[in-house]
Amino acid sequence: MNLPADQIRPLPPGLSLRRAVLAEPLSVALHAVRRAGEVTGKRILVTGAGPIGCLVVAALRHGGASEVVVTDLHDAPLRIATEVGATATVRADRAGDPAWAGAFDVAVEASGAPAGLRSCVERVLRGGTVVMLGLLPPGETGLLGNVVVTRELDLRGAFRFDTEFDDALALLAGGLPVEPVVTHTFPLERSVAAFTTAQDRTVASKVLLDLSGA
Repeated sequence: MNLPADQIRPLPPGLSLRRAVLAEPLSVALHAVRRAGEVTGKRILVTGAGPIGCLVVAALRHGGASEVVVTDLHDAPLRIATEVGATATVRADRAGDPAWAGAFDVAVEASGAPAGLRSCVERVLRGGTVVMLGLLPPGETGLLGNVVVTRELDLRGAFRFDTEFDDALALLAGGLPVEPVVTHTFPLERSVAAFTTAQDRTVASKVLLDLSGA
């Protein structure tokens, strides 16, 4: 296999493969945080606590966010979000949860669900920023356009990453607390079980295939 040399990165000394596998999704998270602008001291909502959402949490906390509230429909992802730095979590289907109280300076939509985008648009401050990271379902999606207009919200897209890969490697080598995101490892011969497990968000976040014995 021939690869462009400028796309190859040596792993920093001491960085294990188990942590290094998070370099690409962490780059996506870092790009989303960069698109959000200054986050130091800000109160931020993250909708969706999948692997990317949880890595956004870790990146936000590293960037100086004072509060990061995370929503999801399942308890297991919310526990992982707490372990990587969320200051509060809330079940998205519990509208009366006190963690919803107050508006947010910034919201990052990482679930890819229209309901998540609605939460972001409705709960940021007037003039606040919403970063759209999760890919929405195919077809047209209803958008609270009048809310965006009358409250002068700033909607920003974040697609994959740009120059953040080296930063991601450095953060992983420096000990950014992201270990809880990797929940399962399977040998190659159990790849079907690995993919099945990865589809179950009630138990799994990032699922790895171990090729060392292949």
